[in-house]
Amino acid sequence: MSIEAFVWNYRNGEPVGFAYDVIREILLPGSAGGEIVDGFLTVRFANPADSVAIHVGREAEQTNHIPVLVISRPLTHPDYLARIFRLLQLGDVLHFYSDDTTPVFARGADTGHYPAELLAELGTPRFIDTPSGLLHQS
Repeated sequence: MSIEAFVWNYRNGEPVGFAYDVIREILLPGSAGGEIVDGFLTVRFANPADSVAIHVGREAEQTNHIPVLVISRPLTHPDYLARIFRLLQLGDVLHFYSDDTTPVFARGADTGHYPAELLAELGTPRFIDTPSGLLHQS
């Protein structure tokens, strides 16, 4: 079974998701590619083997809304980590892995926007200052 990463965005205890155009610009800066196929946006890096499929939903382009990002087989590629770190810096954005639910936030994020019971279930939050802090800890 492959590992997945989840990226959530809450405000005042409620999930608010992300604006598709903002996410697209971060994940595919200046790129003309990146069509959504079956709800997944594929992001490729220099080496063709370095790619990641990110579930954004089938309606993301039309609605300009993504409820939650689900990343299949997250990478350790430095450019990938930098882009995901930029997502965390959009606000109080939470990242965690399917096999290690420790919530990861960019330093300065306000975890108070997330329900206390949700954070208790996920674990003690970890705050990071650099993209390398996103590396899988398990």
